[in-house]
Amino acid sequence: MSRLSAILRRLEAVDTAALCDADKSAGYNAVQVMASNMSLRTRTSSCIANNKKMIGIARTIQLTESNDFLAVLRGLHDAEKGEVLCVNTMGSCKAVAGGLFLTEAERKGLSGIIIDGAVRDISTMKESNIQCYSSSINPYSGSIQSLGETQMTITCGGVQISPGDVVIGDADGVIIANIDSIENILDAAEAIVAKEAEIMDAMKDGESLHSLTNYAEHVARLQKGQASTLQFK
Repeated sequence: MSRLSAILRRLEAVDTAALCDADKSAGYNAVQVMASNMSLRTRTSSCIANNKKMIGIARTIQLTESNDFLAVLRGLHDAEKGEVLCVNTMGSCKAVAGGLFLTEAERKGLSGIIIDGAVRDISTMKESNIQCYSSSINPYSGSIQSLGETQMTITCGGVQISPGDVVIGDADGVIIANIDSIENILDAAEAIVAKEAEIMDAMKDGESLHSLTNYAEHVARLQKGQASTLQFK
C-alpha cells in the first residue's frame, strides 16, 4: 500500500474536529477550514449509518466566466478515482453543478464535489453516496461556453487549494491540508478520537465531564494568574 493510500485509509476513522484539535495542539496551523457557508448538500442514510466522509485528493477547477459551468464539466471528464472536485466559480449565482454531475462523479469513483457557488437538483443529490458541498442553491443553471482552467492553485470556500492537497469533509465541515501536514498530525488525531470515545463511555456510565478533566485545577491555576491547559485525565 502506498503512503498516500495508507493515510487516506486511516483518515476514514478520524473526524475533522479531531484533526483540527491535533493541529491546534501541535501549533502547526497547517489545516485550513472552509468557510461556514459551505454547506453539506448530500447526507444519505447510508452515509450516516456508515459514518462515511468525503476523503480524497483535490482536483482544482477555476471558472474564467462567471455562471458558466463548462469548466466543471471539463474537470469532471478529466477527474480520476478518489479525487474531489474543488471549484472556484468566480462568485457565480447560477447553478454550475447538479444531480447529473454528482451521479457521474459517483460512477467514476470520485470522493466528492465542492462548489464555491450554486448547485441544483438537491433531491437527486440526496440519493448519492458521495458528498457535495456548496455555498448556495439555485434551480437556474448557467451557460456552457468557457473552458476555464484546471489543476492550478485556487481559492475555494475562503481557503487556498492546490492540486494534490488532501480534502476531508464531514457533517462539521471541510478541511484542507497537504499530505505532509496531515501525516504529521494523524497519530495525535487518532489518539484524540480514542480518548473522546473513552470519555463518552464514562459519561454514559454516570461520570461527569468535569470530573474526567483537570477542570478544577485548570480554573484554580488561571485564577492565580498561572499558565494552565485544560486536559482530559
